[in-house]
Amino acid sequence: MNIETITATYLFERWLYNEAKILDDIDFDSWFDLLHPTLRYQMPVRVNKEGIERPDYSTDMYAFDDDIETMKLRIDRLKTDYAWAEIPPSRTRRFVSNVQIQEYQENKTAVVQSYLLIYRNRLNDIHHDLISGERNDEFTYVDGAWKLSKRTFIIDQTTINTRNLAIFV
Repeated sequence: MNIETITATYLFERWLYNEAKILDDIDFDSWFDLLHPTLRYQMPVRVNKEGIERPDYSTDMYAFDDDIETMKLRIDRLKTDYAWAEIPPSRTRRFVSNVQIQEYQENKTAVVQSYLLIYRNRLNDIHHDLISGERNDEFTYVDGAWKLSKRTFIIDQTTINTRNLAIFV
């Protein structure tokens, strides 16, 4: 591992940790500022396949498949009285780990893989949700800052064990 890879890994670890805190703090406007105008934000449906055949997720069905416009609509809706699944807002804690730089061009583009575990609790419920998976992120460097231009979240479960997906991964 060379110094450029070590530096890039640290940089994107900090970026992802900051993003997790912003989302846990329910600061969606600040989070939206981290997104690139060409954003693609996807979670393919998991499928069970025999053997080690890959991929074990759908390439044409998604739990969500959003662009920057639909993300803006989702965020704006969460600020209204009509986002019933998030009134009151969920209490979340995001744990980011195993950050790996797949591709990196300094001050241009980067591809970063990471693991994500989300703990979520609602209302006075003693039960909680755990959502885990792998994120494959693409970043674009714009005006002195890295912006998320694509995120594919590969959830570990084939059956999503949560009441809704009204939170961001």
